[in-house]
Amino acid sequence: MNNYILTAENIKMRYDKNSILKDLSIYVKHGEIYGLIGKNGSGKTTLLRILTGLIQNFGGAVSIAKINGYECRLAVVINDPSLFLNMNAFENMKAQANLLGLHDDSQIIKVLKTVGLTNTNNKPVNSFSLGMTQRLKLAMALLQNPDILILDEPMNGLDPSGIAELRELLLHLNEKGMTILISSHILSELEQMATNIGILHEGKILKELAIHDAIQNEISLEKLYIQYTREGRTND
Repeated sequence: MNNYILTAENIKMRYDKNSILKDLSIYVKHGEIYGLIGKNGSGKTTLLRILTGLIQNFGGAVSIAKINGYECRLAVVINDPSLFLNMNAFENMKAQANLLGLHDDSQIIKVLKTVGLTNTNNKPVNSFSLGMTQRLKLAMALLQNPDILILDEPMNGLDPSGIAELRELLLHLNEKGMTILISSHILSELEQMATNIGILHEGKILKELAIHDAIQNEISLEKLYIQYTREGRTND
C-alpha cells in the first residue's frame, strides 16, 4: 500500500486553444512538505486550484486519501481570499467560522495563538503588515483543522523577517503531522523547509526528487531547476 495522501494523475487543462497542463501527474505522501517550483505561467496556480476543487473542468483524476474511513480534510491559502479589511483578526476569523458552521470561539483563539495573532487587539486588518495578513489567511485555513494544507506563493512580498516567521510556522505545523504542498519562487526557502520537490515546466512535471538527495549530491535547487528546465527532461 502506498503512503500517498494526495494524488493527481494525467491532469489535462486547456484554456481556449492553449494547453495549460499536459498529462501531468503529482504524488504527495503523508507528512511531506512538497515544494512546487516553476516560472510564472508554468501552470502552478492552475494545478493548485484543480487540487483544491476550485477548478473542476479538467481531464484526469484527483484523489485524496481516507483516514479511518473519512476523506482527509484539505485547506488552501491563496492570494485572493476575502478579508474584511475594516474588521480585526478575531472578527474575520469569526466570520469564517460561521461560514464553516463552527461556533466554538475557543478554536478561533487557539488558531490565532498558533499563528501569533492574539496580541493584535482591535487593530483592523487594513493596518496589518503583509506578514500579519498572510498569517491571518493561514489561520482562516487552519480553522478547518486540515490534514493537507495547500499554499500558493505565500511568501510573495514578505520581508526577511516575515518569511522566517512563516517558515517556522509551517515547519511547526508539519511537525504536528500536517502535510503541506507549497508553491514558491524562493528556492532557498524551500531548501530549508521542503522534504520533496516537483519541478513544473510548460505544463508538465519534469522531475520529482527528495531534498536530501540534492543535499547529498551538493546540488542547489537553483542548479537543478535550471538543469531540468533547460533540458526539458521528463522523469527517469
